[in-house]
Amino acid sequence: MSKKLENALLEVIRDQINQKNKVRIDGLGTFHPHHEPRYHVQYKNGKVVLRPPKDSITFTPENNKA
Repeated sequence: MSKKLENALLEVIRDQINQKNKVRIDGLGTFHPHHEPRYHVQYKNGKVVLRPPKDSITFTPENNKA
């Protein structure tokens, strides 16, 4: 795969994920955008910390049966 094609493919995937769309690539798998809301963590010493919301990407590989 040429570097130009690879960069174009990565740009399309990045744009679609930013728009909250999943991206499926046949023979490889699916990229899913995932939003984690903010939440509180309470430590054993009683300290409470607020964790900010976070967007991430999960990848599910395709099951290829030979």
